[in-house]
This record gives sequence, C-alpha cells and structure tokens, in this order.
Amino acid sequence: MAKRALKLPSPHAIESLYAVMEHELGPTNWWPAETVFEIMVGAVLTQNTAWGNVDRSLGALKAARALEPHALAALEPEQLQDLIRPSGFYRNKAKTLQSLSRWYIERCDARPDGAAGIADDELRAELLGLFGIGGETADDLVLYVFARRAFVADTYARRLFTFLGFTVPTGYPAFHKAFAPAVLASGLDVVQLQEFHGLIDEYGKAYRTDEAKAESFLNGFKM
Repeated sequence: MAKRALKLPSPHAIESLYAVMEHELGPTNWWPAETVFEIMVGAVLTQNTAWGNVDRSLGALKAARALEPHALAALEPEQLQDLIRPSGFYRNKAKTLQSLSRWYIERCDARPDGAAGIADDELRAELLGLFGIGGETADDLVLYVFARRAFVADTYARRLFTFLGFTVPTGYPAFHKAFAPAVLASGLDVVQLQEFHGLIDEYGKAYRTDEAKAESFLNGFKM
C-alpha cells in the first residue's frame, strides 16, 4: 500500500504566513538579550522550563559576573549549578553550558564571526555533537547567535502548522527535516526568520488552544 503524501507548505505559503503574522503581531524583537553570549546561555537554560525561571538564572549569572564564556567555563561545576538552579535540570544544563562555552572559545575564539568559515550544515552538526545540545537548541544558536538562516521547529510551530492543516511528523528531527526545506527556500532573510520564530511563539502564547486559534486572525487563512 502506497504511503499517503505529506501535506507540506510551499515557500510562497511560508512567506504569506509570515506577512500576515508580522502585520498582526510584529515586531516581537525576539530573542531578548543584552549580548550574544546571553542568547547562547538562554537557549540552553530555556529547555523544559518557563522563561521566568531562565530570567532568574541569567540574573544570578550576571550578578556573579559569569555571563561571559571564559568566566562561565572557569566556574566550578557546583557553583554554576547553584547559579542556574531556578531553570531546573541544573546538573546537566551546567555541563552543557560549560561544554558549549569551551567549544565557543576554542572553535570560534568566543566570537560569532569566528565561525565564519564553517558551513551551515557543519556548524549545526558540531553543535549537535556537544553534550546536551538537541535540535531545537542548535537551531536557536544557528539562527540567533551565528546569524544563519534556520527554522526552529519548536512546539509552538508544531501546533501552528497542525492547526493550519499540514502533516506534522512526530519528533523534532522529523518535523524539522520535513518543513525546513520550504522555510529555507522562501525569501525570508536571517532577520525575518528570527522574527518568524518570535511571531510563531507569540501567537502560540496568545492562542493556546485550537478553539482560540479558530477565533484568531488566522482563522480561514489559506496557504
């Protein structure tokens, strides 16, 4: 029996969706941070927790003058764990943060443009090879830290595209593999793709259920 073809968006549909969402919700100015390294740390800390908890951890790191790659990498693991405890899973997250910081120092000289010679796919693969870095975190880093075109296939994106009637595969890798080609084939540049991620997340927070989405500005939207 032949498999049923997946219903996936076209690049034009992605551009249309972005335009409508930007008009209704933009600008989101996401990701909130004072430095690029703060974005890196936030991307790790936000795994499986609310942003309010991340804010508390970031505040503690700032107060300890540890929100800098060399300073964070040099902390004793127990000290780092205490500083980021509000974000949960603090032992593994501390290990991830130090692994990421050391890679950032050694591979990129602690500068985003230090990765300029690394191809997009290779950069994502290197990040995925670090302890505790999964697909969503890697895509956050590729998009916001290294300013490369990427699609963050997070839970809010999953819910949105499901609501819009598309076939959303189970699991982050499969969802990303199915939808990233259309997103990256669109005309959206890095800044717009950053905003697209912010718009999707803001929409998901404002319209949490399918019932709420059905009463939103995307009701009847055709892609």
